[in-house]
Order: sequence, then C-alpha cells, then structure tokens
Amino acid sequence: MIYAVAVPAPPVLAVVVEPSRLAAALVGPDGTMHVRDRVTMPSRDVWRALDRLVRRVNAAARESVPPFSAVGVSCVGPVDEQAGTVSPPYVPGWNSFPLREHLEELTERLVIIATAGAAAVEAERLVGEAMTTPSFVLLIADATLDSACMVDGVRFSGAHGNFGSLAHITVDMDGLPCWCGARGCLEPYLSSIALEAEMNRPLRRANPSIVERAGIMLGRAIASACATIDIDTVFVTGGVIDAFGDQLLDVARRELLTRTRLPNLAGISVIEPVEHINPLLRAASLVLSSSATNR
Repeated sequence: MIYAVAVPAPPVLAVVVEPSRLAAALVGPDGTMHVRDRVTMPSRDVWRALDRLVRRVNAAARESVPPFSAVGVSCVGPVDEQAGTVSPPYVPGWNSFPLREHLEELTERLVIIATAGAAAVEAERLVGEAMTTPSFVLLIADATLDSACMVDGVRFSGAHGNFGSLAHITVDMDGLPCWCGARGCLEPYLSSIALEAEMNRPLRRANPSIVERAGIMLGRAIASACATIDIDTVFVTGGVIDAFGDQLLDVARRELLTRTRLPNLAGISVIEPVEHINPLLRAASLVLSSSATNR
C-alpha cells in the first residue's frame, strides 16, 4: 500500500525596509509568520544590519520550518524594479542601492522588490478588503507616503515600479518643500516625518487646522489620480490616518466633491480598511499573490 505524505509548502522570506526599522520574517502560504525579527534603522552600514537580520531569522527557523522558496521585499519608494535598486528616503547611504543583487547573493533565491505601496496592494487584493475589487488605488500615510494601483486585477508597475505613486503629485503650487527637492507635493502634508517636523510635536497633538489642511491635500491628490487612471475606489491606511481619524477623511471627501465633476468620477469611494495588514505579510504577498507578474 502506498501512503501519500503531505509535504509542507515552503514559506517566503519577507523583508521590510522602512525609515525607522528593518524587519524580516518567514511567512507561510497561509500568512502564518513562523519566525520574525526587526532592528531599529541604523545610522550607517544599513546593509550589514539587514544581512545579520536575515541570517538570524533563517537560523532561528532552520530546525522547524522548511527552507524558504523566494524573497519578497517591501521598501519605501522610490524603487527601480528593473534594476533591482532602491532609493528610500531617510535610509542612510541607500541611493540607487542594489538591494536585489545583495539579497540574491545572500539567499540564493529569487528576490522580488517593490514599493511599500505595491506590496500593500498585493496583500489587500490577496487577503484584505479589496479581494472583490478589481481596480483600486491604495495609499499608506505613515512615516512617508506610499501608494500603488491595481487595474482589472493586475498591479501596474510602470517603467521603474512606481506606478500609482501619489506622494509627489502636486497639490499646492509653490507649497511646502518636499524631500524630493520640489515644492507642493502631497508628501509634506501627509507624512508623519514631515508633519511632526513642521509642528515640533507628535501627530496626536496636531491642531484642527493641520488636520483640515491634510484632508484638503489628500482630496486633491485623490481627485487628480482618479481622473488620470479612471478608478473610483481608493483605500487609505497608515499611522497618519489613524491619528487624524474621521475628520481627515471627511475633509478629503468634501474636497473631492468640489473637484470631481466628470460623470465617470461621480461615485469615488474613499475607504479606510478595518483590518491592518502586517507589513511583513504585505512583503510576502509580492511572492504569494498570483498578480506578482505585472504589466
């Protein structure tokens, strides 16, 4: 008699690069995190810190978890998916840093790199509230801004991997300076790093005028993006959205009403997902999602 033995599906190594931290985990196909760890973003030698982190996670799981099949990397944008390089703001020394090459050499596995927004889009489509929404934009307002776009069930990447980025859409001509060198981008009006630097206080102590301004700028950015891409569903999430709450979203929706007079834009929905998807699961979704191959 022949007995069939179930072979556990291999996990994915998920890596997250954010301004404040580096994180890594082994994530199963069902979203289970077998082993995870993180470190505060170092002031120098960032790759060395990430190298040690990945080795530590892999070593911790060696006895109990099958070897990982591939690597999914979520990095704050901008990125260059074609070149495998990343240029995240506030990460010391990483300007066009060849992260994919380094990780491929370290892990000897396929490495998929995308922006934090792109990873979040894949996760939201795979396990989140967008499972039945074929076309949408998702924006994360945290330390920095990241966003991406799904069209008819396929995440578009663009020439370099930054398609659907709203962070540097102009919302206020000659407005606040942005880290990118321009003025009036959405980023300084809605990222926690820029807002806390401007206010010299934590987000939770923002006065109503700051929240009102952020909502207006968010509404302007959404109106421009939806008019350009012809999408009527926008998910917004992140620490800034949590801190500013319904007031921010109410103002954004009100601003939308004044800027979306085209008939195809009459029903734009701005939705805050009820459940937060862990950034490590987002990174893993770049591998796990069936839409990881993009146009």
